[in-house]
Amino acid sequence: MSESYLSGSQPLFPEGLAFARPTIEEAPSMLQDLADVFASGILTDGPFVRRLESAVADRFGVEHCVAVSSCTTGLMLVLRALGGSSVSLPSFTFSATGHAALWNEMEPRFADCDRETWCLEPAQDLSGDVIVGVHISGVPCPVSDLEKVAASTGADLVFDAAHGAGSLVTVDGDTRLLGGFGLAEVFSLTPTKVLSGAEGGLVTTNDGNLAEEVRVGRNYGNPGDYDTRFAGLNARLSEPHAVVALHSLARLEERVDARNMLAERYRQNLGDLPGIGFQAVPDGARSSYKDFTITVDAERFGVTRDQMAEVLAREGIDTRRYYDPPLHRQTAYRSWAEEVQLPVTERLAGRVLTLPMWSHLEARAVDQVSSALRLIHEQRAS
Repeated sequence: MSESYLSGSQPLFPEGLAFARPTIEEAPSMLQDLADVFASGILTDGPFVRRLESAVADRFGVEHCVAVSSCTTGLMLVLRALGGSSVSLPSFTFSATGHAALWNEMEPRFADCDRETWCLEPAQDLSGDVIVGVHISGVPCPVSDLEKVAASTGADLVFDAAHGAGSLVTVDGDTRLLGGFGLAEVFSLTPTKVLSGAEGGLVTTNDGNLAEEVRVGRNYGNPGDYDTRFAGLNARLSEPHAVVALHSLARLEERVDARNMLAERYRQNLGDLPGIGFQAVPDGARSSYKDFTITVDAERFGVTRDQMAEVLAREGIDTRRYYDPPLHRQTAYRSWAEEVQLPVTERLAGRVLTLPMWSHLEARAVDQVSSALRLIHEQRAS
C-alpha cells in the first residue's frame, strides 16, 4: 500500500473521526436536574438513583434493578452472591467479564463463540458452577439455549449485558428487551454505551434475594446498621450519574434506531467488498449496535486487518480490534488457558476491526469510512 493519503493531499478526516462519542443532546433539562442534586446536598444513594432503578425495572420488564458504580462491580457482586468455584465464559469478550470471576477467586473456564453471532456457543462443555453469557456488541446471546444448558447442568446463569441496553430477543413468539434472562443481567453505563450515565452500571433481576444481596454489597456489605454481613464494595452510583442515565434512558429507543440505520448503511456500502464479513443478528432479535465490527479476510480483501487499521488511522479514522487478544491469550489469564482450544475465537480475533459508531454519527461519515475501505481494496496492489 502507498504511504500517501487515499484520495488526495490530505486525510479524509483532517480533524479526525473518533471511534465513539457520547450523545448528550438533552443537556438543558439535564443541567436543571443536576443543579437540583447539588442544591439538595444528597450526592449518592438518593432520589435520582431510586428513580433510575424504578424506571429501568419498568422499561426492561423486571422486578428489580440495582444501580451500581460500574458493570464490573455489578458482575463482581452478582458472582459473589451466587458463589461457586468456577465460571464458564466466552474468551471473546472484554477483560472485565473475566476479572469479575478472578476477583471472586473463581476459576475461569474459557469457551468458544458461535462463528456467526460471535456470542457464547451453547453446544459445548459449559461445566462451570456459573455460566456467563455476553451479548457481544449488543447482539443477544441464545438466551433460551443457555437457560436449557444451565438447567441441565445445575449451573447458575448470568448475562454480561454491558452492550445490551435496547437489544431485543424473541422467545416463544414473545419479543422482549434484554434484562430479565438468567438469574441476572448486568448493564454498563459508560460513555461509549447507548444507554449512558457517564459511568455506572445496572443489575437487573427477578430474584428478590439476589437483588437485596447486591444492594447490601454495593454499600460495603452494610445493610444500614454498620454491622457488615460480608466484605462488600463501595459500588454505589452517584446522584449526578443517575441523572445522566435517566435522561439517556428517555431517548434509548431513538438511539438504538439511529444505530441500526447506520449499521445497515455500513452493510449496504460494504456488502459487495471481497473479504469483508459482518456479525450476524439472529432472526427475531435486534442489536443495540453498541459497536459495529467487520471481519477482514486478508487473502480475499488484499490487505490484512492490521494494515487496514494503519491506513484508516492515516486518514484520521479511529478503530479498535475488539476483541484481540481474547481473554485466554491475555497475560492475566494464561495460567488457566494452557490447554484451551478455541478455534472459532482464534480465527475471529485475528480478523475483527471495529469501525466508528455512535448515536449521532452522520450518515455521511459512514459513507466516507466505507469509501476509504473500498479505496484500500482498489489500491491493494499499488
